[in-house]
Amino acid sequence: MKICVLLAGGSWFLSIIDPLPVTIELSHFPFCSYRIIDHFFCDLMPLLKVSCGNVFKVMSIIFSQGAILGLISFIFIVSSYSYIILVIMKMKTALARRKAFSTCSSHLTVITMLYLSLVIVYVIPTSDDPSNSKKAVALLNTVLIPILNPMLYSLRNKNVKFAIQKHFLQEQH
Repeated sequence: MKICVLLAGGSWFLSIIDPLPVTIELSHFPFCSYRIIDHFFCDLMPLLKVSCGNVFKVMSIIFSQGAILGLISFIFIVSSYSYIILVIMKMKTALARRKAFSTCSSHLTVITMLYLSLVIVYVIPTSDDPSNSKKAVALLNTVLIPILNPMLYSLRNKNVKFAIQKHFLQEQH
């Protein structure tokens, strides 16, 4: 229980502390006379596009924080999955190993989608391409992945599968 509280508390603490330097820096930023953000929501990169100030310092902060937190997260994920794979390989039956790897693969799919979308939106240099591709990727990151996450994990539960099957069978009759 103590480890769970520490992990949750650490996540909350980092979630509060991480955006502070950029938020503080942006609060002193001048913005151009037009204040229309060309995006679905007030995201950081489109906000920087409408600023009239020098964005180098903010971009440096964003890149530094992204690199540090990204590296820490990557190391944590790789070490966790290394341990998980070692435990899975010690399982006696192939069925148990397949089930465990199946659960891990859905989690890794979500993690990969999340990290790739973050890299595309925040790390790859922005061009003035009017194709709205970064908007779509940002939407994937903020809307689709959180929607898919519970669906992927709940569909692995036998009770949920049974309830869904029962629901659709009742609708057909």
